[in-house]
Amino acid sequence: MSGGPAPELRPLVLKFGGSAFADLDGYRRVARYAVRRHAEDGRPLVVVVSAMSGTTGRLRQTLDALAADPPAPAAAMLLTAGETVSVALLAAALDAEGLPGTPLPAAATGLLAEGPGDRAELVSASPRGLAAALAACPVAVVPGGQAVDAAGRTVMLGRNSSDLSAVAAAATLGADTCELFSDVPGVCTADPYLVPRARTLPRIGYEGVRRMSRHGAKVVHEGAVDWAERSGVRLLCRPFPWSGAPQGGTVVGTGPAAAAVVVRRDTDVWCFPSGPRRRSAGARLRAEGLNAIAFDTASGPCLAVPSGTPGAARYVRDARLLDGLCLVTTLRADGRADHTAVSRAEAAAEARRRHALLYPDTETAPGPPVPVAVKTRSPHSDALTGPAPTDTETEHRA
Repeated sequence: MSGGPAPELRPLVLKFGGSAFADLDGYRRVARYAVRRHAEDGRPLVVVVSAMSGTTGRLRQTLDALAADPPAPAAAMLLTAGETVSVALLAAALDAEGLPGTPLPAAATGLLAEGPGDRAELVSASPRGLAAALAACPVAVVPGGQAVDAAGRTVMLGRNSSDLSAVAAAATLGADTCELFSDVPGVCTADPYLVPRARTLPRIGYEGVRRMSRHGAKVVHEGAVDWAERSGVRLLCRPFPWSGAPQGGTVVGTGPAAAAVVVRRDTDVWCFPSGPRRRSAGARLRAEGLNAIAFDTASGPCLAVPSGTPGAARYVRDARLLDGLCLVTTLRADGRADHTAVSRAEAAAEARRRHALLYPDTETAPGPPVPVAVKTRSPHSDALTGPAPTDTETEHRA
């Protein structure tokens, strides 16, 4: 990229997923890491944070207990609360470590979006707000997945969209790299929580990781990949805590494609009476910004739609739900995608079987095996909602 400040003066943009905040000590660990990076690199930091693990899901669950199809502005107001809490807690942790951090609301980030408040599309990014914050303070703490619309209202950029906020910030500030920290070693050939023999890819191209995201892999947000490619921002996907190992993580930029297995256990499979009806429903869902994957089964033409998608039911009225099934996809390096619907209980076993077919020889696998991990939810994720809604509450809403 040309123009702007010299590379050594451009901010470092770091994004931390919700797994980094599985407990309150997570905010201290991130703060200490930020202090170290600021001291080592001598550059200002933009730190983009997600809600503590489990919070957004619990907020969604609480909202669903009250209304089957809540208005998008109300959903946006509630579902962005988790990231706002993380911004405040990390700013406090940074101050305790002796490094001042400015907590920014969505309105100060320069990110502008349009569309439904709970799944708006990011349309532009301005550096003014971030630049002003960094001129006054060495660290700007930014809520992930948030922007404002033309009326100045805070909107949500969809689930798992903190990557998008981070990449947009990096692009508008002229940074050539954006570092994305999560609970896995990098971009893997399968979900390591389901497939212990999954491998970490040392490098992958934008299109390769975009295909994985489009088919449901929780790697890098698809919109973030688009922004990164257009802006020439390289992505570094790394685990946190980060050990600094020179060969760790995955570089996303100009690079190869890769074969992978993707499990979408959070999808519903709907079977349609005909291909044209499926195409019509799929087009309407995609026009609403809802990802639907078309595939065929012995039962007929199907769509896989994320479970609990608000408003999705109106588009699949003439379809029948194949209850208990989810989608498993094999993505091949040559661009082909093979889909199958299996029971949720059998999804992990099917993913392991398919992965073994892709990578039968561990000696020629693309990277080291991923350590088996256990996904956790923060015990503090109930702070905004209290205990999970009971079955009685859910039935009353229905």
